[in-house]
Amino acid sequence: MSIAIPPAASPPAGLRAVGSAPADPLDSLRLPGLRDDLVLLPAPAGQDGAPGWTIHDPVRNRYFRIGPEAFALIAHWHHANPRAIAAAVADNSLFEPTAQDIMGFYQFLVANNLTVTVDTAFLARQAAARHTGWFWWLVHNYLFFRIPLVRPDRFLSATVGLVAPLYSRGWMGLVLLTAVLAGLLVARQWDAFLHTFQHFFSPEGLALYGVTLLGTKICHELGHAYTAKRFGCRVPTMGVAFLVMWPVLYTDTTDAWRLVSRRQRLAVGAAGMLTELMIAVFATLAWSFLPDGPLRSAAYFLATVSWITTLAINLSPFMRFDGYYLLSDALDVPNLQERAFAMARWKLREWLFGLGMAPPEQMPAARRRILLAYSYVTWVYRLMLFLGIALLVYHVAIKVLGILLFAIEIGWFVARPFLNETKAWWGLRDRFHVNLRTGLTLAGLAAAVGLTLLPVTSTVSVPVVWRASGFATVYAPFPARLEEALVARGQSVVEGEPLFRLTAPDLEGKLRQAELRIAWMQEQIARLTASREQLDRVRAMEEDLAAALAERQGLLDSRNRLVVRAPLSGTVRDMEDALTPGRWIGPKLPLAMVVAPGNGELVGYVGEGDFDRLSLGAGAQFHPDDPLAPRRAAKLRAVDPVAVSVLDVPALASVNGGPVAVEGQAGPQPGQQHGGSGRSALAPVEAVYRITLDVEPAAASTAREGPERVTRGIVRVAGEARSIAERFWRIAASVLIRETGF
Repeated sequence: MSIAIPPAASPPAGLRAVGSAPADPLDSLRLPGLRDDLVLLPAPAGQDGAPGWTIHDPVRNRYFRIGPEAFALIAHWHHANPRAIAAAVADNSLFEPTAQDIMGFYQFLVANNLTVTVDTAFLARQAAARHTGWFWWLVHNYLFFRIPLVRPDRFLSATVGLVAPLYSRGWMGLVLLTAVLAGLLVARQWDAFLHTFQHFFSPEGLALYGVTLLGTKICHELGHAYTAKRFGCRVPTMGVAFLVMWPVLYTDTTDAWRLVSRRQRLAVGAAGMLTELMIAVFATLAWSFLPDGPLRSAAYFLATVSWITTLAINLSPFMRFDGYYLLSDALDVPNLQERAFAMARWKLREWLFGLGMAPPEQMPAARRRILLAYSYVTWVYRLMLFLGIALLVYHVAIKVLGILLFAIEIGWFVARPFLNETKAWWGLRDRFHVNLRTGLTLAGLAAAVGLTLLPVTSTVSVPVVWRASGFATVYAPFPARLEEALVARGQSVVEGEPLFRLTAPDLEGKLRQAELRIAWMQEQIARLTASREQLDRVRAMEEDLAAALAERQGLLDSRNRLVVRAPLSGTVRDMEDALTPGRWIGPKLPLAMVVAPGNGELVGYVGEGDFDRLSLGAGAQFHPDDPLAPRRAAKLRAVDPVAVSVLDVPALASVNGGPVAVEGQAGPQPGQQHGGSGRSALAPVEAVYRITLDVEPAAASTAREGPERVTRGIVRVAGEARSIAERFWRIAASVLIRETGF
């Protein structure tokens, strides 16, 4: 749906021309008349109850809302002279405009080409202002442009009677009853309803999805068109618009502004979404009776995804979709964004500088607060939207074009509004005077500049884990049965001390067989060595004996491994529960962890921007994620000079809930070695450098004990002080160098 309203829809009642012209020229000045093809239509009453009118320009199909004073000026415009018009209006109405008011209204008429003019130079300047080169045309229109496809007005006029039953109360009642019935049927098959979406992932499902989506959107636009036609409006065009190169259908219902009834305009604006909701109701009922397959999936799509996404997008009042025009009609504020933004800019200047200027238009305080809230929320929404679009076009387009479009998006849609407002402030500098608001604003600005330029940030925050400086997890060497647990949790052990004794009956059986085979071979060799004819057989049996002896030795070594020993001196922790004699244990089950004594160490990753700010021996403070855990002092021991290719601390990876963004998934980690933390296949998205810090003893205790378990947190390391501006410049320069390396 599209409704185009010019920014200058209604001149203010007290409009004054900029600079008063001398009296003598106004006495002889004759103003051009209004165009003969303009149409004056009744409009809804204003917020104060005053009557209103709408000027329709049929050439451009644009509408201009005016109030009673402007209507009085038009009624006496045939007098041509500004003073004569002002006098006639004063004699025949309650208004007393001045000649300068007449000139201000004349400027409004001329700016919108509503007068008969022979000033070809002015028309040429207007055409030159509208004409731009192809580059700037692309800059202004590549995010959104329209392509009219059909002129449906004649077709709609011929068929509007066919859809008249859809606007009856009986039809509305049928839709409500169908919605209740469909809801009850779906509730009985809720699990099946949730799993219907899987049929979309077939070629038939995707094709049917596309056809269904197109048909639904066509019905959406026909809902707007038929509703407008039902109220006597003309629908000149329907077509496709491209929003960030994504096609969306549109219907030109600008003619709805000729409707006096606000309720009718609201009906035109809401018709598309109501049409999709009705389709969703009948699709939900159809889903209950259709067999599994693509057709049922299409009904599911219409019943859920289609109308939900439609409402999420079209109900947003922050862009010029259906929700915007619904809000504009509900508030009865034509040109909602232009008028709200003007009010917000005025209020912002008053908050910051206390200029004492009159608001752009008078309105009740409650309505003004609504417009202000709408404006500021819209500004934030658009800032986030344009930043997202900038990133989207950068990643979607080829690299050179992506960089160019990203720069255009940021410069034109984000930076330009700030620069324009700053320019407006400079233009109002004569109105600035010393007051509390200006002083607070200047003080805040100075503080912001100081915080940005002065090197006030002297610490570097690094995500880390606190763990023991040496630890190892012990496992069974192969499937075996636990015979005896020789240690308990919390017990101190020395390196090589037995922890668990295991047995493997299969291993014992193989060892007995090997012993018997060796004994038989030795006996056979002793018997055959007495005969010279059997020497060749002796040599062969000696080779078999050597192999059997080697096999026995391997089995003996495996039996020795069944006594699981401590890989390092430390304390037994995280011991597996229910380690009872006779239990079978696999090689992937961790039996216990042996942690070396000491205060442990902090291991983490610092980003590229802060890497060169750190120096060995710098003091630090560790802040655990657990708010109840105490902080610990630390000292920087080592910083790797080369960025890591994979993270060796999986707890810090984003896939495990950590702060370091990675690509990939954690790999298997059994069989950790002494002092290691396992292996992972987690590749950092950005360059990070591994750092290690020694944790100092707690002030309240002389015990040198590491953490009970791996603890995640943030360590703040004392580093070289840098300003926010310098850090931003370094980051921006590194990104620019990286991204422009074609």
